[in-house]
Amino acid sequence: MEGQNGSTEALDIKTAIQIAKILAAAPDERIPMILDVFQKAEVNIGGLDELAEWRALNKQTALIDTEEFIKGITGGREQVDGEYRIKAAEFNHYCADHNISSRLARKHLYEHGLIRTSTDKGKINYTVPIWEGNHNERYVVIKN
Repeated sequence: MEGQNGSTEALDIKTAIQIAKILAAAPDERIPMILDVFQKAEVNIGGLDELAEWRALNKQTALIDTEEFIKGITGGREQVDGEYRIKAAEFNHYCADHNISSRLARKHLYEHGLIRTSTDKGKINYTVPIWEGNHNERYVVIKN
């Protein structure tokens, strides 16, 4: 917690848990009001931007019609070894044209078992490197 003079105080665990419960239970439209109250009480809660983004992404997931999305992104493309390979930049452009977060779309497709992934230092990548000529190109690979 950051005080008025810029000094930093640690919240006790009970207070932190209470704040977390309040934020978790609050409807999205009330979050700004709750945060304003905490700010006036000089309680600086880190990570709220990430929380807001996460909530927005989760709301947007419900808006993706998976079948329609797959049909649109793969339309007119030929399969290679039974899958559709779409360059990451093309995938991102398609998503932007349809007002969908490309990161969300890749994650959504992954959660539905529809794309191949790769790992890098234990982290899941929703794109796959594929050797192209003399370099690797990153692709979103949609399984058929």
